[in-house]
Amino acid sequence: MYALNSQHGDSFSASVMSNLPRLYRRLRRTVSQLVLAEIELPRHFGSFAVVLFFAASTFYGISAGGHTDEVVKATTSTFGFAVEDVEIAGNDRMSELDVLSALGLDGETSMIGFDATKARQVLSELPWVQSVDVQKIYPDRVRVSLVERQPYAVWQHGDNLDIIDNEGRVIVPFRPGLVGDLPLVVGIGADKKASDFVHELAAFPEIQEHVRAYVRVGDRRWDVLLDNGVRIKLPEANAMARLADAVKADKEQGLFSRDVLSVDLRLPDRITVAVSDEALERRNNVVKEEERRLKAQKAGRA
Repeated sequence: MYALNSQHGDSFSASVMSNLPRLYRRLRRTVSQLVLAEIELPRHFGSFAVVLFFAASTFYGISAGGHTDEVVKATTSTFGFAVEDVEIAGNDRMSELDVLSALGLDGETSMIGFDATKARQVLSELPWVQSVDVQKIYPDRVRVSLVERQPYAVWQHGDNLDIIDNEGRVIVPFRPGLVGDLPLVVGIGADKKASDFVHELAAFPEIQEHVRAYVRVGDRRWDVLLDNGVRIKLPEANAMARLADAVKADKEQGLFSRDVLSVDLRLPDRITVAVSDEALERRNNVVKEEERRLKAQKAGRA
C-alpha cells in the first residue's frame, strides 16, 4: 500500500495516471482534493447529500419495480389532474361502457399519463369503430368522437351468420335483435359482391321487395330466392337483361305467382320453369280429366 504523500507513491501515481483517460484522472484528482481537505464543502452539504442519495435510491427502486406509472397516477390525481369527465359522441351500436372499458379509465387515471394516441389505437380495434378521434382537454376532460361502421347485410357462410358492412367486412357475429331488417346474402363470395348486385337489382323493385335471400353460386353467379319460395336462377353474364325478360313474362302470364319451384334464366333463348310436386299432380289430374271427357264424348257419338 502506498501513502498518498510519499515520493514513491507520487512517482507510481504519475506513471499510472499518464495511461488513464482524462475524465478518470480529473475524477481522481477531485477525490484526492476532498480527502486532503483542499476543497471547502458548503455548510449542510452532508445533509443535502444524504437526502439526495435517498431520493435517488427511492426513484431507482420505483423504476426498477415498474411502479412509475402508478406513482405518477396517484400524485397527479391527488393534485387535481385526474380524468374526471369523458365526452363520447357518435356511438349508436356501442354503449358508453364499451368505450370506457376499452380505455381502462377508473376515476383515478392521470391526465398527464393518459396517452391519446394509444387510446385512438385501442378504440379503432373495436368491431363497430370505423374511425375515432381522442382529445385531452385540460384540466380534467377527455373527448371521444366516434364514427361507427354501418351494417349492410347478414352473411351466411356455412353454419356461420355474420353482420357485414357494404364492403363485405365482417363487423360482428349476428344475434337476433342486434340490428334491424337486413338483407340475407348466402355463400362464398357473397360478402364482397352483394353490394354491387343488390344495387343493380334495385332497377326491378317488383322483384326486390319480395327477395328473401341473395344466393351466390360457386362465386360465379346469383340465385334470387323470393318470399313465396320461387328461386330465380340468373346466368353469369347479362343477368339483368335476362331478369327483365322474366319480369315481362310475369306481367303477361303471372310467372312468379304460379306454383313453381324455380325459374331458370341461364339459357339465352328460353325460360325454363320447374313446378312443384303438388302443381305437377294437379296438372296431371287436369290432363286425366280432360282425357276422360274426350273419351266420353267419343263414346256418345258412337
